[in-house]
Amino acid sequence: MLKPLISLLLSATLILTAAAQDKTVKDLQKVAFKELKPLEKDGWVKAGTFIITVHQGALRNWAGGGEQNTLGVTTLLNYNLNHRKGKMSLNNYFDIALGFQNASSFGRFRKIDDRIDITSKYGYQFSKKWYAAILGNFNTQTLAGYNYTDTVNIKISNLLTPGKILLSAGIDFRPDKSFTLFLSPITSRFILKTDNEFYLVDKFGVPPHRKSYTELGSFATAKYTKKISTWAFYTGRLDLFSNYKRDPENVDIFFTNLVTMKFNKWLATNISVDMVYDDDVLQKTQLKEILGIGLTVKL
Repeated sequence: MLKPLISLLLSATLILTAAAQDKTVKDLQKVAFKELKPLEKDGWVKAGTFIITVHQGALRNWAGGGEQNTLGVTTLLNYNLNHRKGKMSLNNYFDIALGFQNASSFGRFRKIDDRIDITSKYGYQFSKKWYAAILGNFNTQTLAGYNYTDTVNIKISNLLTPGKILLSAGIDFRPDKSFTLFLSPITSRFILKTDNEFYLVDKFGVPPHRKSYTELGSFATAKYTKKISTWAFYTGRLDLFSNYKRDPENVDIFFTNLVTMKFNKWLATNISVDMVYDDDVLQKTQLKEILGIGLTVKL
């Protein structure tokens, strides 16, 4: 009587063990063959900042000297419009600035900032942090620019003079949401010089009697955003381009930085520092800095 009972218990144990193992194997298979979730949620993400800064100054009988009256206004728009679906992503970035200043010595407003910079990047995620990507960039200015002297104002630039269109294919490294690095060994860049006043001269790397010039080179761009504290934020971007066709060792550099320090929801101090080197334009480092307090709106 005991032997049949023991046999029955052993058989039941083996059946239950096999069933449990079979369930475990199936669970492991589900995990192993489950599709990896994307790092970010699908859909559109929109974010940006609009800044308007007004600054004014006045002097009367000031022993140290200076402009009697100054008035200036600058505007800046930084906007991101991004979309993701599965492993495919589209990132659009708009950087638009325009600013003027008036002083009693020259009696009219002069431009101190003017920029239209639009970047669009399409990527396919092939690993956790890496994407195969194509990138397009367009930048120019809206109004004519002048070299101001005491006697005459000399026009030096205008809308689409210069204008730059860049098309690039490469890889994109995105370790987190705050940093991206795009690298490309093959990039086409088109330089525009559409103002007829400069048609007969070599300017911005475009030869005389031409309104455009094509360059082929390598390109890299990095973008970094950082929340320094609860009231301070940093955004930076660095672009590097080497022209294979002419002096590849002379790398074009565009480095822009913006620090925003908020006093409250609307009021903030903004510090903008831009550095440019392009020996086709000027064989010197160009530097621009703007500091102001004004209205800052999150979009």
